Amino acid sequence: MESRGKNGSALIRRRVEATTSCVGTPPQTKGSGGGGGEPEFSVQLRCIVTKYIRAGRGRGQRRVGSYRGGGAEASFVATCPEDVPGDEVGVRGVMRRLLRAIRPLRYLDLTDDEWEAILPEDVVPKLADLARGRGDGGLDVHLAVDRHVRYSAPRVLMTGCNEAAEGKDDGKCSICFEALREAAAGKGVPVELPGCAHAFHRRCISKWFGEKPTCPLCRGDVTKHLDPELRKHVAEFNGDDPDPPTVLDDSPRNIVASPPCDP
Repeated sequence: MESRGKNGSALIRRRVEATTSCVGTPPQTKGSGGGGGEPEFSVQLRCIVTKYIRAGRGRGQRRVGSYRGGGAEASFVATCPEDVPGDEVGVRGVMRRLLRAIRPLRYLDLTDDEWEAILPEDVVPKLADLARGRGDGGLDVHLAVDRHVRYSAPRVLMTGCNEAAEGKDDGKCSICFEALREAAAGKGVPVELPGCAHAFHRRCISKWFGEKPTCPLCRGDVTKHLDPELRKHVAEFNGDDPDPPTVLDDSPRNIVASPPCDP
């Protein structure tokens, strides 16, 4: 998935990867004595979420940030026949609800296609066999989801700038101290920063943005004027806390999510 600039070029490149493994769990029976009754159909989903962010080529932007996802889990237990999914379609429905109950996954702001991409298809037939009575017990599914985000910090920050007004022709660039218009051939047209309207050569301010997301003169934060999606990624890279996702409160009674573990 990509976010694109005004000229159609990709500003942010994102991809999500998921790997799964599963082990069988012994059958559980209704009641406390361990004997009699029908075996329960259960799924335990354990999930580790990591978000990697790589930004730009500037000295201050060369690092990989690991998203604070930690481990979390959700479980589904069917204790009566009507709760047991009847086929692979039903199993996929259970797995989708389990995935949506994992809070660190919701922090990734996945698209519908990405939710489908991380659905552990390799365990669906095994669960369907259990549901049909050809197996017993349940499955303990381990899912690792990695989200990779890569972008150029200077290019992202430049989306908030506009070409400087003609009235600034006589000014100087406060980075190189050369006239804004006279040096335009070698350093690009002058641009104004959002908010403060301070003007600089395009090439000069682009190099500055490789180090800091602020105005060289007034230290105004340029990220505040970016598109919300771009601002979110820059904030995550700088270590700011993203807005928490909406807590789902409509999970079925047999879907239970545990809080994430500390990373």
